[in-house]
Amino acid sequence: MIALRLRFPAGRYHATPWGRHVNEAAIAWPPEPVRILRALIACHHRKADKTQFSDDALADLIDALAVWSPIYKLPEAIRAHTRHYMPLQPNTEPKLLFDAFTRFDPEHPLIVGWPSAALRSEQRMHLDHLAARLSYLGRAESWVDAEVFDWNGDDANAKPHDCDGEGKERSPGTLDLRLAPLYAPLSPDDYRRRREQLIDDERARRRAGWTKKGKPTVKALEKDMRHFLATLPERLASAIAVETSELHAVRWSEPPACQRVLYAAPELASVWRGSRRGTTRTRPDPTVARFVLAGRPRPRIEDAVKIGELMRLATLAQFGWTKDEATGRLRANAPSVISGRGSDNRPLRDADHRHAFWLPEDADGDGEIDHVVVCARVGFDQKVRGKLDRLTRLWIGRAGNFGEEVDADVPRPRQEWRLALEGFGMPHDFRDASRLLGKSHTWQSVTPFLAAGHLKAGGYPAEIQRLLKCRKLREPIEIDFVRSASSNTPIENGLSDKDIGICINGRLRRAIDFHRFRSRGGERQPDPIGTFLRVRFADLVEGPLALGYGCHFGLGLFAAVSEDGWE
Repeated sequence: MIALRLRFPAGRYHATPWGRHVNEAAIAWPPEPVRILRALIACHHRKADKTQFSDDALADLIDALAVWSPIYKLPEAIRAHTRHYMPLQPNTEPKLLFDAFTRFDPEHPLIVGWPSAALRSEQRMHLDHLAARLSYLGRAESWVDAEVFDWNGDDANAKPHDCDGEGKERSPGTLDLRLAPLYAPLSPDDYRRRREQLIDDERARRRAGWTKKGKPTVKALEKDMRHFLATLPERLASAIAVETSELHAVRWSEPPACQRVLYAAPELASVWRGSRRGTTRTRPDPTVARFVLAGRPRPRIEDAVKIGELMRLATLAQFGWTKDEATGRLRANAPSVISGRGSDNRPLRDADHRHAFWLPEDADGDGEIDHVVVCARVGFDQKVRGKLDRLTRLWIGRAGNFGEEVDADVPRPRQEWRLALEGFGMPHDFRDASRLLGKSHTWQSVTPFLAAGHLKAGGYPAEIQRLLKCRKLREPIEIDFVRSASSNTPIENGLSDKDIGICINGRLRRAIDFHRFRSRGGERQPDPIGTFLRVRFADLVEGPLALGYGCHFGLGLFAAVSEDGWE
């Protein structure tokens, strides 16, 4: 049968059942079938490739999965919670809130399978596509890694209590398990019949309510029912995706596209039966954190180094600052992988550049920064991941944060952008979404490359070779300048001419159009102009690839060229 293998890296699952307040500390366990389908629907609308998978294809996939309630293989789990005080309104006393969740070993996956789902090859591809992009299930704290596989279901331990997962009646008393009521979607045919009946009943009820005003016209009746009809779309996938607030507004006591199914499932323990210290994690720490950046107007890619510095500053603020008594200066409490400084508070001189890179990205090619990639070769431990997860915004005050001269008499509005963590992982986990994290033979500049030292014989190509050798990366077989299509001007001595540049949203942008300086003053910068290059390797090279001056903040950034293909 078709199944999803769900791994929760944090070992937690947060979800509140329908109709229950979060402060009741109730947990929807096992994960409700309708919640899983809603997660796939949301993932499709936010992350799927719409040129390959249409909304109609999604509706067909949901219809196929909703034919019968799924079965589960649940890991051994316990009920846990945290409690904390939060001010719900300004100038009010904080309220005690409970955050309940299911706790289990992160190395033990949760499996959910649909016994009677018959997926066509294109639907299987669609499900694979969505599973690879699924980042959480339940609340946003429930990080998840999902994959599709074929499962025989023999080791399932949670099934609808009146059947064995294949639609056959179960003899009473075969399972000594608790009964958990879960919301599962109706089958497409059942939903169609229920929808017609509900609409007919509601029309009759509303007609009866119009007796004092006279007989309503068809147009007036339909206008009166528009909010009700909005909660009952024709397709099951659309009905499952209706927001809970919309259902509450029409006073639904439960989702109309769902039914309650009793599941026989293992009882949640109150005490962890395993080792108190848990199991040793064998997975390496993730080396990449990718954020979505939103706001209007979004920053231009020409200001990449500004956003890179601002991202680092916002992360340092999460760790706090300590005043150095000797110098009177503030010192970041962040580890060296984030601060880029050693125990003596001096910048690291690490040829391998193992501390974090803060790389702004224009993923859709419109000339505006829409993502920020944070990566470090040594990986991010749990503490650092917790701080990165708390980043929700970047902002520039009226006085400016980039060292620009500001006229005090001219008001300067505050600029702010929202951040949302897309997920942690390795570069290959983001390869389909980000060219910065691709894998290719050919890499091309997306921001100007500036030499880290004075140019010597051989010019920029020789500087690229020197930096790659210092990083212990592969030696390139070809290095070219990126020039406009109309340029036939020869390049002498490896220096760029006025026709060298890249095309951004239909416009030629040269190195001089980019901001090419760090905000801190007095830093030695032997190459103030820069250039754009295309580097080709004999073997496939995995990103990110950033070289030269300011490479930790978005300068000297290269992207994989897709014509060579990524793996």
